[in-house]
Amino acid sequence: MENSMLSSILTIIAYAPIVLFTESLRVQRTMVSSILTSSSIAPAITGCAKDFHRLWHLDDAQLLGNFKHEHAASVTSVKHGSSFPLQNQTVLQLAGVLRRDLRMAGRAIVPYEAAVGTSFRPRRETVVHLSFAVPLKEMGGGKGRYGWLQLVCWTVTVLEFAVPITLASYMAIWRNYTGVFLMMAISLSVLILAVLRSSTHPVIANQSEIAKFCKDTAAGLSTLDVHVIADHWNEEHLSVVCGYTSHLHALTNIPIHVSRPRLLLWAGRGLAVVILLQAASLASLMGDKSNAWLSLSWLALYILMLAPPWILNIYHPESAYENYTATLTKVPPIRFSCRRAALVFVSRLPSSSQAYVERWAWTNVFVPDNPRRKLWQAQVDNLDLLTFEEKSPAAHGQHPAKKNDPEYLKSKTLLREASAAYHHPQVLQPLLAYKRAVGLGSGASA
Repeated sequence: MENSMLSSILTIIAYAPIVLFTESLRVQRTMVSSILTSSSIAPAITGCAKDFHRLWHLDDAQLLGNFKHEHAASVTSVKHGSSFPLQNQTVLQLAGVLRRDLRMAGRAIVPYEAAVGTSFRPRRETVVHLSFAVPLKEMGGGKGRYGWLQLVCWTVTVLEFAVPITLASYMAIWRNYTGVFLMMAISLSVLILAVLRSSTHPVIANQSEIAKFCKDTAAGLSTLDVHVIADHWNEEHLSVVCGYTSHLHALTNIPIHVSRPRLLLWAGRGLAVVILLQAASLASLMGDKSNAWLSLSWLALYILMLAPPWILNIYHPESAYENYTATLTKVPPIRFSCRRAALVFVSRLPSSSQAYVERWAWTNVFVPDNPRRKLWQAQVDNLDLLTFEEKSPAAHGQHPAKKNDPEYLKSKTLLREASAAYHHPQVLQPLLAYKRAVGLGSGASA
């Protein structure tokens, strides 16, 4: 009975690593991280058959954008009132600009509790993930920001390369060549990614224009924009980025390229061969009870190699955009009671306006441009952000709002909620720092 149970356990162990090949895991994220920063640690990578074709015919726009050809997210510009498909989606995900983890719900900002009360439970929350992007004063100055961290990362990389090589040597002595192939696959993937990390860097557009704005911050509000990103326009999570117009378009609208595309192509093909070799070696162990320990050893090493990147991302998440030539300040998620409250908040963020673009044109993708919306907009624009009272009874061609008018009261509540979020310390302090950085002084109002 005991032998039968042990035999079953050994059979299951031999099959265990195969489940990692049912979907694409970490291939794209690891390669993008190696290109974007010198302060990265490569985990063990796995992949499935469909990854082989993608990696063999790899190009930089595909890798940094939408690697899996899934539905692309969309962007709307507050300044220009236009919308377009998101470029560089993987880059922004890696930087934490897009929808962030809400498992740490206790850190989220909940402004409707201050505006309406803690007993209020909204029917449909809208979560805003706010970031401020400020280019460095010296273009290319990001590479030297984390010298000690780069040393640590390269030390871990050498260990990740040397340990599997050592294990492969012992297995070669014992003539276990399947184990040799498995350990060599890990070492080769680490080597390829290390070459990619040391020899390539991202090429971001509009660098000369961004540098001009950094040196001359007197332009202030006239050069600023806010981009709102969502998977679709009925999405409950909105990613919002504030920054210089040219910088935001370089991140969201113009593809980022790689400095050495031919090297990237051959690195992709090398990884494709390594993944194929690794998958074939693991498949050869299926049902082989005598080598069940080998499957378990590979799986243990795989899991162990996931720890260093995870620790790095927790303690130094900013290293992911080391070569962005920018600093990114991320605000905890802000949970609004409804879509319109979130839109009111976004409308109050610093942004320039165009004479030929209506101020609320960017909301067309969220709310139909009809008389009801125009009335709501006029009421919101006519309410003071601090006192929540009307600025001018005749503003925007509207009649004086009645104090018991439901629409007026609702607009007032939305503005109170947006104001509570705007003046929350975790929002206001990064906002003031951002405004100082772009030459807007330290005023609290947009």
